[in-house]
Amino acid sequence: MRAWLAPLWVVLFVLCGRASAQPDIRARDAGFIGKDVATLEIDACETPDGTPESLRARGSEYYQRGDVLYSQGDYAGAVKEFVSAYCIGRFYSLLKDIGQAYERELNYELAIAYFERYVMAMPKDDPQGDYKNINARIKVLQELRAKILITTEPGDAQIVLSNEVGKQNRGTSGQEIAVLGGHYDVLIEKKGYNSVVQQIDVKIGKPYAVFVRLDPKKGKLRVRTIPSNARLFLDQKQAGIGAFETELQGGRYTVAAEAPDFVSTTREIEVIADRDTPITIELQPQPQTGRRQFIGYATVAGGIAGGTLAGASSEPAVIGVGITVGLGAGFFGSYFVTPRDIPLGTSSLTITSSLVGGTLFGASTVLFTGNPNRIAPAIGSGLVLGGMAGYYLGEKSSISPGDAAVINSGALWGTVVGSLFTTSFDAQEDRRIGASIVLTGLSMGTLGGVLMTRYFDVSRTRAALIDLGGVVGVFVGAAIDNVVSQSTEMSNMNSERTANYTLGGLVTGLILGGVLTRNIDTPTVPVSPVVSTTQSTGPKTSATPTFGVGGSF
Repeated sequence: MRAWLAPLWVVLFVLCGRASAQPDIRARDAGFIGKDVATLEIDACETPDGTPESLRARGSEYYQRGDVLYSQGDYAGAVKEFVSAYCIGRFYSLLKDIGQAYERELNYELAIAYFERYVMAMPKDDPQGDYKNINARIKVLQELRAKILITTEPGDAQIVLSNEVGKQNRGTSGQEIAVLGGHYDVLIEKKGYNSVVQQIDVKIGKPYAVFVRLDPKKGKLRVRTIPSNARLFLDQKQAGIGAFETELQGGRYTVAAEAPDFVSTTREIEVIADRDTPITIELQPQPQTGRRQFIGYATVAGGIAGGTLAGASSEPAVIGVGITVGLGAGFFGSYFVTPRDIPLGTSSLTITSSLVGGTLFGASTVLFTGNPNRIAPAIGSGLVLGGMAGYYLGEKSSISPGDAAVINSGALWGTVVGSLFTTSFDAQEDRRIGASIVLTGLSMGTLGGVLMTRYFDVSRTRAALIDLGGVVGVFVGAAIDNVVSQSTEMSNMNSERTANYTLGGLVTGLILGGVLTRNIDTPTVPVSPVVSTTQSTGPKTSATPTFGVGGSF
């Protein structure tokens, strides 16, 4: 743009009048081929009022001001003045001036649009002869690439730019991606995160910066509890009662469950993105405490142990002191020393072991010494040492109440069976033989109870019912002995026969108790579906499926 062009423009304006001879190019679609741009300013020109002389003067002023603003670098102001001049004279060379101003302003879309208008409006015999130059310039501008910088959080995401034709370019977040101007769909992907699709309108040669925060993919966590009234907490925040379902980002979480009369449970779980994580939390019943029965037995056993230990002196006063001290030591020791939540299994095993220890020490004293004066102190020592051993083993093994009851039953009935065998074999006269038989029964019963706890899961209720069967069997056996004695007119008492009948009733009662209570711990459905086939008779043999139910008892 040069200053000497202003007089030339005036001369041309005079020669061309108000450019009425120029072709009307406003009907042409705005923008360059294949691109959508805004309507050009010249398409909104209004016909000015005034005489030809006044219009020429105004047009010259607009052009000269535009030329000055262009030289000063105010390209937006220059465009405004050139457009005003064009609307008066509609001289086609002004289209080139407007395009150059837009090009300097880096608005390449409008620059291309005005250059195209200029080429279309240029006469074939134009003396300037820059038709080829402007066309080449248009192509160069159309090939200018826009630079798109997409930053993501987190980084290292893969980016693909596509338009109606297909994929145009790809790259990584933080890396500039060059594309031609136009409308693009931007696909942003990263493993473990939700993909994002955005639309962006890119102008020719312009830089763009975009920031995108990616959301991690979530996994579905489903939690249910047994029992169904348990309160559930997710990372120490209440999440539901009995069950809950939620979507979480992949990672580790803490789920806690609590319910009345059940032990609170906390579990660490890992949620994997894009996956379902089903969790079932089965709460264990709150352990039954045996504090009351422990204190009661410790008090009684302490008194017995104190009396038996003091019984070696054969003086009533000493024995009385021993009983008193034993009662006090048993009560206060169990009340203040043992924990308040002592498990029922530990308490039961302590009582059982104490009784077993007393029986074991007493029978062993009879067997190995035969001195009756040592029996009572031995029993007292056995009660104390056996109780201590039982408490230690119960705490270390965390024995259940059912297992403790089974061991208790084994020791009890083993001792009873040994005592009955002593009578049955008429071993009362020889204390050593009787003691050995009782020790054998005690040992076998206790060992059998321990083995049963290893291979069977028996509840305390079932063990009690089996014991009840044994007690009933003892009474039934004694009653049968009485009936048999009366029917045979044997009025004299026969201890051996009574022991045999009692032993038979005991064994029968224990067996029946075990059989009748077999479904208490693990109930089974007595009826189940049955599918089978039957063979048809006739010329052609075929199998026909049949459906029914079956069961056993």
